[in-house]
Amino acid sequence: RIMIRQSYKDIVTPELLKGAIENNEYHGFLEDYHVLHCLLKIYQPKTFLEIGTNRGRGTSIIKNALGEDSTVYSLDLPTELAHISLQHPINEGHGDKVGELCKLPYTQLRGDSMKFDFSQYPCDGFFVDGEHDFDHPFRETTEILKGCPRLIVWHDSDIKEVWEAIYTALANFKSNAPVNKYYTLYRVTDTRIAYAVLNA
Repeated sequence: RIMIRQSYKDIVTPELLKGAIENNEYHGFLEDYHVLHCLLKIYQPKTFLEIGTNRGRGTSIIKNALGEDSTVYSLDLPTELAHISLQHPINEGHGDKVGELCKLPYTQLRGDSMKFDFSQYPCDGFFVDGEHDFDHPFRETTEILKGCPRLIVWHDSDIKEVWEAIYTALANFKSNAPVNKYYTLYRVTDTRIAYAVLNA
């Protein structure tokens, strides 16, 4: 498996960034979501699934980047399971406001990503932005890889457990991959973004 280090300026250009919705919610998010927007412009997946809707800022950025002809899904926990995630809007003091900030058309899914059947949503691209541990991104990535999407983007890859989950899931995929299918893994070192592109 190949891992390539990149920087923000390797991906983000003024031309690609035109029309982007920006996210200044936390320090570093502006650059992180610039990279996400530009990756979506470069690879142009037609179907896309986000893990970790929260209030929908990222969902808005994704749908805006992909345009009207895209199909976007976003997954977050149902209300009765909100207590298991620090990232759920309820636990951030906003109430059960999953997706409230996304005014563009998308499909809201509610479920636990540790049990969710990703095979029901065979998308061209994914954004993994849920729990910041090992188990969640490992399981999510492992299940996503079964469908061999063209593009997978991860947020919070600067967190040791998240990076180990990504790396381990891709290593397992390589061991069991269909013939001639492999991923190139990129780490955008001055952001929290990592991504993988299918080479087949």
